[in-house]
Amino acid sequence: MKILLGLVPILLAWKTPAELVRDLSDDAIEVRERAASELYRQGEEVRGVLMDARDRGPDSETRARAGEILRRLDADERIRCFGGGNRVAGFAASLRSDRFFGSGPFRLTLEVMNVGTKDLEFPGLATWDVELPDQELRQTGAEARVTVRKIGTIGLRRTTWGTGETGVRSATRLRPGETVRFESVIEAKTLPAGDYQVSVEYFARDLLPDADDQLRTNPVTLMVRK
Repeated sequence: MKILLGLVPILLAWKTPAELVRDLSDDAIEVRERAASELYRQGEEVRGVLMDARDRGPDSETRARAGEILRRLDADERIRCFGGGNRVAGFAASLRSDRFFGSGPFRLTLEVMNVGTKDLEFPGLATWDVELPDQELRQTGAEARVTVRKIGTIGLRRTTWGTGETGVRSATRLRPGETVRFESVIEAKTLPAGDYQVSVEYFARDLLPDADDQLRTNPVTLMVRK
């Protein structure tokens, strides 16, 4: 029996993509699952066949399974192309700005992606700390920090605690390859002209189960001109 089970992957590899698609609606669930796994393994090579099965399959089972395989392939591609900084507890974070030159305001977009292999719940983000070249503004209960550093200089900062109420955090359940976005604005009115590097750190160790590091984005360069 063990020998026969070991031959299954080899036998599946001999089947044509069309035969594997027909197996997606086989009476035996084991056959359906193995066919789906093999089609997913073959990946982009069988995308055309899967698209045809999703759109014109003979039954709902075939169409649904083909669609799910395509969704997984698309998610894999998004994960491969996603930039950002480090990856922590199945998440990665990427930062971009609506502009890179001017006097501001600069609108930052933080995008967090599930780069894992299973559905994950992202706790959300409602309140930001802001670290500027000469001061840092902290809020009780903040989930992330925006850091703005003038390129080529290191200075001391004074800390100011905010007195306003923190926002309401809302969790989002993400499938692999799905993202959630958050926005923050840097007015830049108090920043002297110069080039700055901006990044975001999400306090993952406090908010994500099993996180052993903070979740950090890629740096973005802003050229402030008055």
